[in-house]
Amino acid sequence: MKSKQETDYNKRKSIKHWIIVLIFLIVILLAVRLRITDVTVKGTKTYEDAEAVSLIFENYWDSNTFVCFVNGLLNKKKELPFIADYDIVLTGLNSCDLIVYEKTPVGCIMYMDSYMYFDKDGIVIESSEERMEGVPVIEGISFGHIVLGKELPVSSKTVFSDVMNVTQQLDIYGIKCESIYYSDVMEITVTLEGGDIEVELGTNANISSKISVLNDMLPELREKGLKGTLYLNNYSETSKDEAISFRIE
Repeated sequence: MKSKQETDYNKRKSIKHWIIVLIFLIVILLAVRLRITDVTVKGTKTYEDAEAVSLIFENYWDSNTFVCFVNGLLNKKKELPFIADYDIVLTGLNSCDLIVYEKTPVGCIMYMDSYMYFDKDGIVIESSEERMEGVPVIEGISFGHIVLGKELPVSSKTVFSDVMNVTQQLDIYGIKCESIYYSDVMEITVTLEGGDIEVELGTNANISSKISVLNDMLPELREKGLKGTLYLNNYSETSKDEAISFRIE
């Protein structure tokens, strides 16, 4: 027969056991119910803030604070279009900073009814049926079989640096274009946003000067509502005005 002392000890032990179980259940309950509701997005230009949040915190468990913490420890992340990586930095029980590191497409080509986006090195970084605003369609170049994550199989490797050069110069002046066409001899034709003005730039030589001239002329062309082709293909620092012409449609 157990002594009173032994019985009291077992009771205390049992109470401690159930207290631990209760605390554990409360912690689990709180962990399950905790959700991230306040997200500060940093680093994304491709997506609107709300769109980036909805992609990464897609469902209840994605936005659970405890799950986010564990996924961070395990480096478990989603693969998302145009996003190279992202970090979720918890700033509270219900808040975090979402830091996005984007892939940067400089152009895209049409391939089997999809837009194949590539970076400055010609690596195909994404395939999408959606046209991404601000990324020109590159036309006129021939290519072989395309594989995501591999370099575009084009005959001339210089086309990637040429595209990068043209898009950078256009970006400096905030000039948006819909497409960049390359002829067989690598002469460039840019179709500006809206499709009403084409610009013959010729080869990549003096491209910065040509686009500077385009920037100077564009406000007047837009103000007058003119549509047509601006010829800058023969422009150089020595020829200047006599090498510029605009043909109205």
